[in-house]
Amino acid sequence: MELRNVKTFVSVAGLMSFRRAAAMLNYAPSTVSAQVQTLEEELQLKLFDRLEKGIRLTEAGARFLPYAVKLLEMARESISAVAGEHARKGMLVIRMPETLAAYRFPALLPLFRQEYPTVGIRLRGSSTHDVQRYLEAGLDLAFLVGETRPAENCFIERIGSEELVLAGNVADWGTGSVRVEASDLAGRLMLCASSDSSGRVVLERFLNQRGLQGNVWIDFSSLTALKNSLQTTFGACALLPRAALRQELESGTLNELVLQGLTSELPVNMLWHREKWMSPSLTFFMELFRNAWKEAPSFQKRPPVVA
Repeated sequence: MELRNVKTFVSVAGLMSFRRAAAMLNYAPSTVSAQVQTLEEELQLKLFDRLEKGIRLTEAGARFLPYAVKLLEMARESISAVAGEHARKGMLVIRMPETLAAYRFPALLPLFRQEYPTVGIRLRGSSTHDVQRYLEAGLDLAFLVGETRPAENCFIERIGSEELVLAGNVADWGTGSVRVEASDLAGRLMLCASSDSSGRVVLERFLNQRGLQGNVWIDFSSLTALKNSLQTTFGACALLPRAALRQELESGTLNELVLQGLTSELPVNMLWHREKWMSPSLTFFMELFRNAWKEAPSFQKRPPVVA
């Protein structure tokens, strides 16, 4: 017994007209007649009496009608249940820089869990060198901080920006915000995060454009290790998103170096494959990150700049 034939029978019974049922279902009248006839043959029952001025349900048709309606309702409920079960389970595979994973993602995770408690997330680091390859391999979503080149295989959406801060050791520069010159950075030890190379790219470009050389670079796989080393190492500097340094700047364990001409912010881009199926959980996750920048509070507690 085909559900489409049952649906056609219910439509004809409700409208008491083959012609009107055909119009509603966008079928030819002959198709409606054929489907009802097929159903009658399967049931071995006559469902309608064809009269000169219309049709009417037979006794068997009247008995079958409530069961037909219930059958269609059960079919719809089963489809919805299966779709809902699939939509609310599974695993999202997402790559993002450590700065976003450490200082943006934690505030959004409870909101995601509230809506999709049975969907897991596999979170990995990302860089501009590999993200498009991972998208081809089935990655659900990626985030990059910094300028991102267009690619044929993925959509790129700018969802916000991260303010950058050049931070230094308090023992070296003193407390508070300090104005510095480009020449003050010559030969300095520069700390950067290997999981997010955007800060190093910006700082290297700035130094090279001014002919400054001799800097030693140290890559850290952990932001925590980087910040701890910055606090204890005389002469070290690091360019990081303000969100990653908020606590240290407020407490005075690191200071802000104000350098004219240095890029002060970088775009945050969200990337996904052009042929990616957008599941409800993935769509919800993307919307959470879009809203994160709309609602992000500005950093108000900045110490006065010392000339």
